[in-house]
Amino acid sequence: MTPTRVECRGLTVKYGDLVAVDSIDLEVAAGEVFGLLGPNGAGKTSVIRALTTIIEPAAGTANVAGAALSDQRVIRQRIGVLPESSGYPSAQTGLSYLRFYGELFGLSRAEASDRAAELLDQLGLGHTQQRISHYSRGMRQRLGLCRAMINRPDVLFLDEPTLGLDPAGKEEVVRHLADIAVHDGTTVVLCTHLLDEVERACDRVAIMAAGKLLTTGTVDDVIDASDVPRSSRLRVHSDDIAAAHDVLGRLDCVDGIRFDNARPGDLDLQLAPHAVPPASARVLAAIIDAGIEIRAFETDRASLNDAFLALTAPGAPT
Repeated sequence: MTPTRVECRGLTVKYGDLVAVDSIDLEVAAGEVFGLLGPNGAGKTSVIRALTTIIEPAAGTANVAGAALSDQRVIRQRIGVLPESSGYPSAQTGLSYLRFYGELFGLSRAEASDRAAELLDQLGLGHTQQRISHYSRGMRQRLGLCRAMINRPDVLFLDEPTLGLDPAGKEEVVRHLADIAVHDGTTVVLCTHLLDEVERACDRVAIMAAGKLLTTGTVDDVIDASDVPRSSRLRVHSDDIAAAHDVLGRLDCVDGIRFDNARPGDLDLQLAPHAVPPASARVLAAIIDAGIEIRAFETDRASLNDAFLALTAPGAPT
């Protein structure tokens, strides 16, 4: 059975009278890449601050890397953190900076140097001997990731880890996070607004809004929970387009039909997400029963971005 590395029950964070996090429950397993998502002001950063012992929750309990929040020293030894904004000493090299942090975590000078060099190579900084003052923004972000991993943490908390990286750098970091989760058993808690990265990297996600936890599950689970219509494209002969439109207009599983003026035989459809039988099957059956030849039919699932917008929109049910 995979052990739980992060668990909170009724976690509540307040700033004066403002409730930033409203009694949330979460579980994240060892070796899991977990996306904590939400619009600005949702409470994500406050959750991370509480779980990393930066602030004390107003209510609830939490366990991080096998220790209760009251065991701050133990938790801080077992986690790594990359905040959204970090400062760096401009006069040091990346190697000396990381070696310093390694020694803070109890490594010998030689062990800290070896670990620092290993991480710099893994994150694409092993080639440079420059001082940090000469680092680009993307290089500093990579350095921050190295620092967060210097102690081989059980749990890695990352806030916008690919900020400032080019597309190749983003892909490299995403692959590295997946690799340490699979091979080292590191739990990664990832906060980001780049939902395409989340779809590729995360085993499960949670979406927050206004301090509340809206939904948790795999990406597919979250998309299904959002009730976002699925899009499809039906292609028939242009002479049959009016008849096909008439047939589809009578189906309650079709939420919308749009002509594609650039392709006279195409209809773009919005299909109900939970129809029984499935909407796509009913569409095909209705067109075939009407004697209309189907030249092509494609269905695209809704994206995590679609689900996110639907769940966090003003007035969306909670």
